[in-house]
Amino acid sequence: MEIICHQLCKETYYVPNWPIKHLFLGTFNTEGGEKVHYYYGRVTGEKGNKTWKLLSEIFNTTFDPRSPLFFDVLKNYRIGCIDLIHSVEIDESKTELVIGKGYKDTIIINNKVKRIYNTSEILRIIANNPGAKIYSTWGKGPSLKNWITEVSKIENVIKLVSPSMAAWVPKGTNKFEFMLSDWKSKIII
Repeated sequence: MEIICHQLCKETYYVPNWPIKHLFLGTFNTEGGEKVHYYYGRVTGEKGNKTWKLLSEIFNTTFDPRSPLFFDVLKNYRIGCIDLIHSVEIDESKTELVIGKGYKDTIIINNKVKRIYNTSEILRIIANNPGAKIYSTWGKGPSLKNWITEVSKIENVIKLVSPSMAAWVPKGTNKFEFMLSDWKSKIII
C-alpha cells in the first residue's frame, strides 16, 4: 500500500494560521498531480475550478492564487481553506488513479482507498475562530459511512454548490451564474 499526501501538506499555509471569518472545506489535492499555488488553484480555462472567480465577484476584489499579493488579500478578508482529506492509502498498482492529471473526487471518495482526514485540524481552526462560517464545496458529498462520520463532527457547515465546471446544474442553466447565485445567497460578508 502507498500513502499519497495532500500536495500542500508541507506548506506553511496548509492549515490557515491567520484569523478566519470564512473557512472553505474542499476534498483533496493529491501530491504528484497538477501543481497549484493554493486550494482551488486550477483557475485557468473554462473547465477550471471557479472558487476564486466566485469569491472575487462576491467580495468585489481579485483573488488570484498566482498573484504575489494573494495571501495579503486572503488574510485581509479573513478567508482560509483546508481540505477534509489529508492523505489516502491505495494499492501501489492503482496509484495512477490518484496521481496524474486532474483531481477526480470519484477516485478518492469510494471504497478503493483509505482516507486519512483533517477533521481535528478543522475543529481546531473553528475553536480558534469563534463565529467563523464554515462552507463545504463538495456539493452533496458522498454517502460513505466514514465520510459522513467525519463531516458530522463539524457543526453548522453551509453547503455550497460545487465550484467545479464539471458539476451538475439544471439543464439549460449557465453554470457560473447558477454557482454565483447559490454562493451569494449563503456567504454573508
